[in-house]
Amino acid sequence: MTTMTRPATDHPTDPNATTAASPRMAAALLTGLLLTSVCNPISAAAAAADDDPEQPVPAFTDMSLKQLLDLDVFTSASLLPTQASSAPGTVYSFRRAEFSRFGVRRLDGLLQFVPGLQLNQDRKRHQAVWARGMLQRHNNKLVLMVDGVRVRHLYYEHFSLGDNLPLEKVEKVEIILGPASSLYGANAFAGIISVTTRDFASQPRFEASLEVAANQRGKASLTYNSPGLQAFASHLAQNAPFREQRKSFIGGEVVQPLEEEYQTLLLKARPIADLTLALDYSRNDTPYLFIPASQDAFIEERALSLSATYQYGDLERGKIDANIFYQNDRGHEYELEQESGALGYSERHDSVMAGGTITGLKRLDNHVVALGLSWQHEEVRNMRFERRFRFDLGFLDTPDQGSLVSNPDLKNDNLAVYIQDVWDITPALALTIGARHDRFEQFDDYLNYRGAMVYTPNDRQTWKLLYGTAIRTPGLREYLKVLEGTSFQPPVPDAEHIESVELGYLHQWEQANISVNLFHNRVVDFIHETPTPDGADEYFTNSATDLHLIGAESLLHIRPTERLDLRLGLALLDADGDELDGSMFLASNSGSFNIDYNYGGQHHIGLALIYNSPRDDENGFADDAESFTLAHLFGSGPITSELSYSFGINNLFNRRIYDPAADFGNRHNSEKSEREIWLRLQWTPGN
Repeated sequence: MTTMTRPATDHPTDPNATTAASPRMAAALLTGLLLTSVCNPISAAAAAADDDPEQPVPAFTDMSLKQLLDLDVFTSASLLPTQASSAPGTVYSFRRAEFSRFGVRRLDGLLQFVPGLQLNQDRKRHQAVWARGMLQRHNNKLVLMVDGVRVRHLYYEHFSLGDNLPLEKVEKVEIILGPASSLYGANAFAGIISVTTRDFASQPRFEASLEVAANQRGKASLTYNSPGLQAFASHLAQNAPFREQRKSFIGGEVVQPLEEEYQTLLLKARPIADLTLALDYSRNDTPYLFIPASQDAFIEERALSLSATYQYGDLERGKIDANIFYQNDRGHEYELEQESGALGYSERHDSVMAGGTITGLKRLDNHVVALGLSWQHEEVRNMRFERRFRFDLGFLDTPDQGSLVSNPDLKNDNLAVYIQDVWDITPALALTIGARHDRFEQFDDYLNYRGAMVYTPNDRQTWKLLYGTAIRTPGLREYLKVLEGTSFQPPVPDAEHIESVELGYLHQWEQANISVNLFHNRVVDFIHETPTPDGADEYFTNSATDLHLIGAESLLHIRPTERLDLRLGLALLDADGDELDGSMFLASNSGSFNIDYNYGGQHHIGLALIYNSPRDDENGFADDAESFTLAHLFGSGPITSELSYSFGINNLFNRRIYDPAADFGNRHNSEKSEREIWLRLQWTPGN
């Protein structure tokens, strides 16, 4: 496989790129001793298996599916520890013990098994997650929470769920589908993805893993865990797992560099009971795909997050949860003219975010009332660009320079207050109602609300009905983008609004369960990208018509024998929006199938299938949007008491899934990895 090596010295570098710590960060961390964060309590039985690494996974093997579902405690939907089957709305959760049984190595791979989610490759090596038809070039219609702290890139309002967030440090993943702005504010438009990292161990222990795979992939991780200190580090180097002969967005064959690296570091400390301090650092160097054949492009990202979390009291006496965080993001995109290797374009996305949340909870007879206050600060640091080369003009006599945003000194302070009541009307009927008022410095005030009813007539059936609203305020790039080559002045877009109605049903047997969810979403003022009147650039505007999204989702889980586990997910979607041609890029039906067979007591072998129906496209390539089914074969198990293995063959039949549509305007691209064979070993001394 021929690759092109990224020059190490032919582009400008930021001397502060790897030294993001500052006195302000230290102050934020020190202040964290005074404020505190939302924890994710779980039941004692589940905690024994999920949170303590010393508890062997086979502790679950003798339980029925119904018993396991009853143990599965979900927190994000209502801020309370609730059985997933009784949580308001449509929710899914995955424990660490289940990751290997899905054959996944990345968080975005896990999301493929959630009905209603479609994943599409962004040209910046990010996976755009489309939840229930919510098109987005970047993940700005979902909220990602890591240990109760929101994570996002300020300029694009984006987050990534690939190799930058290793599963080795994750304990549990919770997904809410549907609007959740009544609790989480702006961008909780199509749902929530809540990630909980591993809890502190009861005794000191080490864990090391090594993964090798096709595409020159090599990954190593090391974990130290103890009652008061946790440290995790990982390093990954590989070639982006795609075929090199690809078409750029202007057509024509082009060979592009594929080398990339990911590094992560997580430090957690518990100096006193219930207080957790965390430092989370990530560094990514990736290729920028789908660019003109005349250029090679790269992305360097550095992110540092400091947080403090604390929890005091209980629901009977009164409980206080709070968090405080500081995030420093540095992004650098640059292009090199392919023949000379000279710098052609450079832009930076440096920003700071900080904030905190405090929530009080109290049980009052049959009610559990929550009242919270949230503050978030946003600050632009450096978003300058320099253009020396254009694919249509060649090198410019005078480079273009300036800021990517029309307000290069922007600072925002956003405040919110929210209230929620979970009312157990009868033992079988619970009502959750909540509202949140957000005051944005750059936008209007907004009130979002949600009401959900959960009816459980017996221990096998659950009915759910939910109505909710949400907003998404425009991101920096959408309302402050500086247009090139045109005098057109675009208006500032209004916030997007969504109204959603959901109806869900769950039926449980001892060795099977099935859920069915129906939804109708009405989206007003959908923000989309469109060319300027003179065609020189693109800008963001609101749609003049409403977007209606109607769909159904179902998940069937069966364990016909003690050794065999089957899971089938299906989703149907009908998108109706006359003005929004982007809806053609959505698959009208999608699904997943997972089979896991246990042999020899502790060994597993499985097969997963991921399906998407055909998608229309207008990019002029005959084979660009066919239906596809990807097959993944995988297995796992122990070698000795201290050493375990997992392996897989992704894209077993080497099916080429390639849509070279550019992600300009309403166009998005989708490319799946070519066949990749991988092996992972994990060593836990003293286990």
